[in-house]
Amino acid sequence: MVLNLVGGICGLLIAGDLLLGLLNGRLSQSAEATRDQFSQAQRVQETAQKLVMRVAKAGQSDPVLRDLLAKHDFRITANTNRQNKPTP
Repeated sequence: MVLNLVGGICGLLIAGDLLLGLLNGRLSQSAEATRDQFSQAQRVQETAQKLVMRVAKAGQSDPVLRDLLAKHDFRITANTNRQNKPTP
């Protein structure tokens, strides 16, 4: 009787272990996919920042581009490391 009870408990523990192993695999895949999305977003952000800097730099020397940027209310500042003051 006691051995049957212990065997049943062991069977339940084994089944629970298998179930938790499957859930852990799925959660691991989900975490990896989320991490990949964040990595891709970071790369896109870095690329966009570089692109903006190149457009701003070109806008300083190209009068047509400068006028186009001014027309759409883009402002170019020479020092980008300085904190911008809010405009009224």
